[in-house]
Amino acid sequence: MEKPKVPLSQLVYGQIVYWLSIIAALICAIGLALSIGFPDDNLLKPQYLFGAIWKGGSDPLAVWREVGGGFPGGNFWINNLNTWDGFMAFGFAIGCSSAGIGLLAAIILFFREKPRSYKWALLSAFVASLIFLSAVGIYHV
Repeated sequence: MEKPKVPLSQLVYGQIVYWLSIIAALICAIGLALSIGFPDDNLLKPQYLFGAIWKGGSDPLAVWREVGGGFPGGNFWINNLNTWDGFMAFGFAIGCSSAGIGLLAAIILFFREKPRSYKWALLSAFVASLIFLSAVGIYHV
């Protein structure tokens, strides 16, 4: 029995998500190791973080005030990429937006395939727009 042929759009989508997820995981692992190794080079002071949580600090804003001088806002990593926790948040951003980037590539390939998959391209564009609106903080679920 012959295996069904996987469309190129799906292969490209899968490869993009796969590799960006691996890159994001490596960035986060490196950032975590350096964050622990050099605690003074962080926006949030990790040496006080667990103490604040274990004292019963369940309110994230209170914990941020105690160990980081207050929550700097969404996408704080953009202005704090020179800190290790900002570097880790950059890794999170890559991992979380990998599906959106993969969908953009899939949309292009949906239009190049014969016959063209307009419905799948439109659905992919809708989902990609939700991912990017969420990533920049405009759309919240």
